[in-house]
Amino acid sequence: MDEINNRIKVFKNPKIWEKNLPSISVITITYNRLKDLKETFSNIISQTYPNLEYIIIDGDSQDGTVDFLRENSANISYWISEKDAGIYDAMNKGALTATGEWIIFMNCGDKFFAEDTLAKVAEYLDNSVDVVYGKFEYVVNDKYGYHTYQRQPYNLSIIWREIPTCHQSIFVKRELQVKYPFDTFLTWCADHDFMAKIYVAGYQFQEVPVIISKFDGSGGVSRDLLSFTKERWSICRKYFGKSFQQELYFVNEYKSFWLQKNIISKIREILPSQLILALRKYRKIY
Repeated sequence: MDEINNRIKVFKNPKIWEKNLPSISVITITYNRLKDLKETFSNIISQTYPNLEYIIIDGDSQDGTVDFLRENSANISYWISEKDAGIYDAMNKGALTATGEWIIFMNCGDKFFAEDTLAKVAEYLDNSVDVVYGKFEYVVNDKYGYHTYQRQPYNLSIIWREIPTCHQSIFVKRELQVKYPFDTFLTWCADHDFMAKIYVAGYQFQEVPVIISKFDGSGGVSRDLLSFTKERWSICRKYFGKSFQQELYFVNEYKSFWLQKNIISKIREILPSQLILALRKYRKIY
């Protein structure tokens, strides 16, 4: 462990790779979320796949995270605790630190679906593809109850409006992630921007029949849906130009989210919980 000016804390324990297996760098970004970090940490070190390094990028947490990292350094290849410019800046730092052939971001609170997930995905990691992605399990725990569902990736034909799957279920070659860092000016969709960018550049994508990740999406309600739409709209224009169909899609989505934010959400607050649950089941949300 090195401490620079008693402010930046860093630990390095370089991974010795097995050359006959794909090497995978798992990167976790965290900031003042010790409880969630412990769950993610436990999940990752429980993976049965041997050829992985674990990297944790902490944004100078003050909740005991650094003590936890020090105590568990034996299971971490690299960790650092310092201020950053946000989650995507931290993810870029993690990519630059990684030494594996492949990178996946499993951020604080996220988990691999099963202990053998990496072992299953590793069978598809070879030089013929640049991006490997799969399904995920989504958990919502709110005042209406606890629910889970599994989602198939979107077809790549609609990457102009949707990222194929969540970043927790995407493996990318390290050299590609370093060549095209996340755009830190984006708040919500830098991962989508990255995927669209490398897609139009002609890199090879492969969907695999594996449920890769699971995470709690309950916090998604705090996302500014109007800003979320605007960012994806700008990504579409940047990489795919403008078409009537695409412009109409985002206009309609923006109108829908505006109604949801300003009217529907207020109506929902006064409706009985059982009615909300019935509507969700009817719409097959759960």
